[in-house]
Amino acid sequence: MWNDIELLTSDDTGSGYLSVGSRKEHGTALYQVDLLAKISSEKASLNPKIQACSLSNGFIIVVDQSVILLDSVCRLLQLHLIFDTEVDVVGLCQEGKFLLVGERSGNLHLIHVTSKQTLLTNAFIQKANDENQRTYRNLVIEKDGSSEGTYYMLLLTNNGFFCITNLQLAKIQQAIENVDFNTAKKGTGNCAFSKWEPDSSKKGMTVKNVLDAEIIKGAKKFQLIDNLLFVLDTDNVLSLWDIYTLTPIWNWPSLHIEEFLLTTEAESPSSVTWQGITNLKLVALTTTADKMKNLVVYSLPMMEILYSLEVSSVSSLVQSGISTDTIYLLEGICKNDSKLSEDSVSVVVLRCLTEALPENRLSRLLHKHRFAEAESFAIQFGLDVELVYKVKSNDILERLALSSADTSEQTKWQKLVDEAKENLHKIQDDEFVVNYCLEAQWITYETTQEMLNYAKTRLLKKEDKTVPVYSDGLKEVLRAHAKLTTFYGAFGPEKFSGSSWIEFLNNEDDLKDIFLQLREGNLVCAQYLWLRHRANFENRFDVKMLENLLNSISTPVSLQKLCPWLKNDVIPFVRRAVPEGQKILAKWLEQAARNLELTDKANWPENGLQLAEVFFTAEKPNELVLVSCWQWISLKDYQNTEEVCQLRTLVNNLQELITLHRKYNCKLALSDFEKENTTTIVFRMFDKVLAPELIPSILEKFIRVYMREHGLQEEELLLLYIEDLLKRCSSKSTSLFETAWEAKAMAVIGCLSDTDKPSELFELQEDEALRRVLYLLLSRPIDYSSRMLFVFATSATTTLGVRQLTFAHRARALQCLLYLADKETIESLFKKPMQEVKSYLKCITFLASFETLNIPITYELFCNSPKEGMIKGLWKNHSHESMAVRLVTELCLEYKIYDLQLWNGLLQKLLGFNMIPYLRKVLTAISSIHSLWQVPYFSKAWQRVVQIPLLSASCPLSPSQLSDCRESLIAILECPVSDDLDMIAVARQYVQLELPAFALACLMLMPHSEKRHQQIKNFLGSCNPQIILQQLEEHMNTGQLAGFSHQIRNLILNNIISKKEFGILAKTKYFQVLKLHMMNSNNITELVNYLANELSLDEASVFITEYSKHCGKPVPPDAAPCEILKMFLSGSQ
Repeated sequence: MWNDIELLTSDDTGSGYLSVGSRKEHGTALYQVDLLAKISSEKASLNPKIQACSLSNGFIIVVDQSVILLDSVCRLLQLHLIFDTEVDVVGLCQEGKFLLVGERSGNLHLIHVTSKQTLLTNAFIQKANDENQRTYRNLVIEKDGSSEGTYYMLLLTNNGFFCITNLQLAKIQQAIENVDFNTAKKGTGNCAFSKWEPDSSKKGMTVKNVLDAEIIKGAKKFQLIDNLLFVLDTDNVLSLWDIYTLTPIWNWPSLHIEEFLLTTEAESPSSVTWQGITNLKLVALTTTADKMKNLVVYSLPMMEILYSLEVSSVSSLVQSGISTDTIYLLEGICKNDSKLSEDSVSVVVLRCLTEALPENRLSRLLHKHRFAEAESFAIQFGLDVELVYKVKSNDILERLALSSADTSEQTKWQKLVDEAKENLHKIQDDEFVVNYCLEAQWITYETTQEMLNYAKTRLLKKEDKTVPVYSDGLKEVLRAHAKLTTFYGAFGPEKFSGSSWIEFLNNEDDLKDIFLQLREGNLVCAQYLWLRHRANFENRFDVKMLENLLNSISTPVSLQKLCPWLKNDVIPFVRRAVPEGQKILAKWLEQAARNLELTDKANWPENGLQLAEVFFTAEKPNELVLVSCWQWISLKDYQNTEEVCQLRTLVNNLQELITLHRKYNCKLALSDFEKENTTTIVFRMFDKVLAPELIPSILEKFIRVYMREHGLQEEELLLLYIEDLLKRCSSKSTSLFETAWEAKAMAVIGCLSDTDKPSELFELQEDEALRRVLYLLLSRPIDYSSRMLFVFATSATTTLGVRQLTFAHRARALQCLLYLADKETIESLFKKPMQEVKSYLKCITFLASFETLNIPITYELFCNSPKEGMIKGLWKNHSHESMAVRLVTELCLEYKIYDLQLWNGLLQKLLGFNMIPYLRKVLTAISSIHSLWQVPYFSKAWQRVVQIPLLSASCPLSPSQLSDCRESLIAILECPVSDDLDMIAVARQYVQLELPAFALACLMLMPHSEKRHQQIKNFLGSCNPQIILQQLEEHMNTGQLAGFSHQIRNLILNNIISKKEFGILAKTKYFQVLKLHMMNSNNITELVNYLANELSLDEASVFITEYSKHCGKPVPPDAAPCEILKMFLSGSQ
């Protein structure tokens, strides 16, 4: 009984007596022979009948009475059956679900593979008289293309064949019972083989051509290729025939072939047809004169031997499709026992032969995306299995790019993501994994974040982080993390897609995104992007970029959002990064302010002044003390340019214009005002008085006050006005009765009688800072002061000389000289360009710090020394001194020394010395150096910078403490490694300081989506929305926090809407904010119902009217409130 079945792995291949290593093997090609399965019997059998076939849905092995069904790759035993008699034919159908078995006894069985049940058994013919003669010769079962799920079966017997059509497995019993058994009588007579075709008219088969037995005795096997028929006859001679005429083309009588099959590397037999037989290989089982068997591979048509292997006398080729590139052999083997004959078999083994270049085979498998088989093959042959994982990962990458985040496809793309994760775990190449995580178009924001965290964790595990080592991969992962945080803050996870994320990540031009958002009017998003990316482009920002930035600001724009951004961020940035750009900025502000008179006339001129004066009220550039000590030199050069002076004049004019209107009730256009002087403005005041009788009161209430404040002589001015009025109006009179101007002149004359009060002159007070500068300039001749300061600044000195001028003295002298003298004077004194003078100031400023540390060093030595070695030496010997740490920091920044270990120590020392404000500026300065992000103390320093001001504050907060809390939140937004910050801890501290709006901002910036959603949900359930909205308005509505506060406000309002808790804001000033938010989102139904049910129909109708106007569909003015509500609810509005 063949009941011991063993499926073997690659480790078992070629072991013991099953090995083929000692056999004769020759040929120009090499094949790898491997063992797939072993079938054993307790007793040896004499010459057992073996056969096998490889199908797309399974692998069938027959040994005498046993039928074994394996999966297509011979890794799983699906079925093992033992029949009463030997098995002649087998077949699979319905995608491997049904097994057909034809016994020697004549019984044909249909077996359901999954349940292992025999569905029916039918005897088509009687058993042959000769027990060695097969009852069934062949079985063909194929799908019928004319009907889904229908098959036809051809059953060749020892005396004819059966054709069964319309074979439906659901009705298999009925199909067999209705077979026309007369068909079995066809095909009898003196013929070797014949050609049959279906006859639709007769619903049967018709003989088309017959080959007489006198030409060929009989046929054992056929193989058809297009019009070519390979025939193996009963004399074991292989021949080639034309299928249409059944005429011989070629034969090989010298070869004694027992079995044969054809193989090719082409994808399908149809492609073989086009190529002919030149790409075919003939695999034959041949017998020699001494009854030895060989498996031989020939090339066609020349029949050259490519490979030959000696096999046992009991062997059989496994029948398979023509396009297979693997040869399977079923071989019977006997254990070493002298008592047994040569034909005795106790073990039947299944072998596979593949070409001996496994790399080629692996390449083909990968090309066909057969990854499971490729993995098994690579492991089996000791190939690079990582290559399989990498190719599979890239295939997943391509499929992910074609997926979408639709709910309908969620299962599909989630399966791809899970498959990618599993595959990455198997890959040891960190560089590949990192690049994969960076380049893949992950479907959701959460998945992207998860994969970046995986890449980061994987790299950190491979490195000893106590000793920082530069890593390009870690640098790129941290950069991607920062970009992902930026994407989330700017656009939100709802706008995330794989393609948009990759485009955002790969965009090296950060300003491009900012310009785009500004052009689209999304100022809040642009502000956030500016805040996050500012450090990246600060060093390369130029005048052209500034022009593009200003030109991208769309009009109209909210000045409440624009002005704080310009004042607190853009203008200080321009003064710091590109001082010459102040001219462009001033010119743009002037023109934009003037345009508001036309585009926003309702708020003019206050809006124009608000925009124009930001240039002068903007914060001063905030830089490191030593590095910035020469920045004001560049700023001074652009403080009095023509553009700045024009803008300053505009600000003064607008201030006067506002005063005229508010204080003197005289409203003028800016263009008119700029043409006037104080005298003519008085004239315009009189002109605007329409009724002559009002002139005395207007004069007393407004005009006289103006004249006094501007030092004008009242009586003289009134006379001048009368004269001017006479000139202007008398020449234009068209009627003898036009006396309006005369009445006005008489009214003014009537005011001349009361002009005895002496006019008072009010001198404008001098600007205090200007008076100090004038004092310095006038105390000595400028020429004398310049030469004296030059001598001090350039005087030779020895290090630490007690009576010598120190570097600190020289630096201060040079600073005074640069402030007092103009560029030409300085360059003439130094006989060097201004830039070299500034460079000299930098050097002696650093040397002054060396002096303070008692480190002797000359100017020449400092200039000529390699800066990195000098800095590391200073650090090694003086890292215990806070001033030295500060000096090393600024030297590193100035000379761009970014050694990871050095910076790790610097940040650690700055924390240790508790130099938090200074550390904050240092972190901002190095945020654009991506390689420093991987320094362990980089994220720790950011955490301390954020938290320490909060820990030192207490309720009630002072203005300075509130400012520090605000700066901490700005630091979180600017932090490039915000994913590493403990946001929950920071949020708790904000809650303790009664700043829930700030706490909510921290929770929104948490990196892990599931944890973030839960924390926000819990927080919103316990906080007062009104307090948060109030804090957003008071503390976060301007400047650098304005962009993110918009998202927090939307979150609060959306939470109220989702819970339908409109009453929370009903009696507050934020109820109008809620209304506007819902109108902008076109979702007002719930609020309308609330207003109608809880407040009044009038309020509901007013809200509907506002919304309809907002949508451009105004409500009829005479409609009653109930009608308006009815129309809205019915969908008419």
